[in-house]
Amino acid sequence: MRTYRVRHYRIDWGLSALLVLQVLTLFVAVPLNTQYAGAHLLLDGCRLGFALVCVTVLTRHRLLQLLLLLSLAAPLFGPLVARQLLLDIGIDASPGFQHGVIEVAAFCFNAAVTALVARHVFGPGRVTVHRIQGAVLIYLNIAALFAIAFNAILTHSPGALVSTTATPLALGQGERTAVLTYFSLATLTTTGYGDIVPVLPLARSLANLEAVIGQLFPATLLARIVALQLEHSRRTPDA
Repeated sequence: MRTYRVRHYRIDWGLSALLVLQVLTLFVAVPLNTQYAGAHLLLDGCRLGFALVCVTVLTRHRLLQLLLLLSLAAPLFGPLVARQLLLDIGIDASPGFQHGVIEVAAFCFNAAVTALVARHVFGPGRVTVHRIQGAVLIYLNIAALFAIAFNAILTHSPGALVSTTATPLALGQGERTAVLTYFSLATLTTTGYGDIVPVLPLARSLANLEAVIGQLFPATLLARIVALQLEHSRRTPDA
């Protein structure tokens, strides 16, 4: 029983730590990385800390931990390994292919983390402030996932998203990440500033899907939290 409580205590605080790291990544490190050369150290540190907390806290299953580590290592070693394998069979791997490997690995890692966090947030038990913070983390992770998806679309179809201002979207990787993170958050929250517009049908469909999720998630979250709290109150009437 004590081990169970200690584990859930670690998970609760892990959710809060992940939220702090994700907020720093999306709202501080990513924008600063477009303006200051040394800001990539902060971005890399946030991502590394995020990954370490995920692997050590969110799950005890060795297979899941291994998959998380592999998806984390893929952006570092995946392009080199894939390039060497393709060269061995006589095919030259373009830089676009290498970026594709990184995007797929990043998407898989964030999707796996989101699923693990959702399992803890929406599972049975008492509703705590840490679980609510975990729900906010899911919301931000959804924005990060869609930003990766928009990046993949823009890589293969440069005209999929257009800017209504003079700023082009064919930027370097750091600038593009910042722009697409901004666009994804604006779409998820249905802010819709209108300075970036999806043109390709697939990009439009993805933007519509993100906007729908952004509207439904808070309502679904509130209903689930109320249900969990009522269930816990019935089980522990003296609490």
